[in-house]
Amino acid sequence: MSIMKKLRGTIETIFRLGLAGPQIKNNSGVIEIRNAADDGYAVVRGGLPVAANDFVIKSYADALQKPFIVSRQADCTAALPTNTGTAGYVLVTTAGTGAVIGDLLIDDGSSSGDMTISTAIEGRPIGVTDALTGGTIEVDADSIYIWDTDGSAWVKIGDLSTIQNAKCVIRMVIGTDATYSSTKLIPANARGLKASLEVGTPYSATTTISIGYSGAETALMATTDNNAEVADTYIVEQDTAWDSSDAAVLVTIANTPAAGAGVVLIEYSSVAS
Repeated sequence: MSIMKKLRGTIETIFRLGLAGPQIKNNSGVIEIRNAADDGYAVVRGGLPVAANDFVIKSYADALQKPFIVSRQADCTAALPTNTGTAGYVLVTTAGTGAVIGDLLIDDGSSSGDMTISTAIEGRPIGVTDALTGGTIEVDADSIYIWDTDGSAWVKIGDLSTIQNAKCVIRMVIGTDATYSSTKLIPANARGLKASLEVGTPYSATTTISIGYSGAETALMATTDNNAEVADTYIVEQDTAWDSSDAAVLVTIANTPAAGAGVVLIEYSSVAS
């Protein structure tokens, strides 16, 4: 049973959480998070920052150093599009209500509400994984673009394959076929960073799904890393060596399901080191 008391503070300069847990320490007016022995620092974790004075977590800081990865486009003739079930960035290629050509939209992956317009594009590059065609503006696949404020346009500055440690994304829609192969090949000796399987429609009983490449079908996600019979999103973060040759992502669906559908997202670094 827990006890809740109205407690203002402590006269001590250090406060431990748990019998052998980390400690909060006042070091000459500076707050420190120390380990149980008070001979080193302990790790602090939290969520994404929201307000101007919020602390920044490592994943957020890392993302600031990388391009926004864009694989979709939006026609905003009628209105801002609704959030889908897949989070990501969407480039406005046809203007309309509330958005102009070149705006970058944020899809929060909630499947409800409208996408929002990113206000942080100035000076930030985008990495376009798939060619976006058919709109008022078109952009090339596997390319890096940067926003030109003076010209109000995205300007191509290079190819993803030539940008050191660029993060690329492959998106695949899957159904009940035995295998699915990506059209785009992951370069030889790249590094697999994250495999995501979103099961939208549950698969038939006994169905298993693995993700990898020909000859290493479970390299990115093993059958034990997901439950194809339950609608959910399954993510495996990793640093996995890719094939020594260019290879397509291979999704293997076993036991011949009668029903099921989902989306696979693969993030990888196109340069091994």
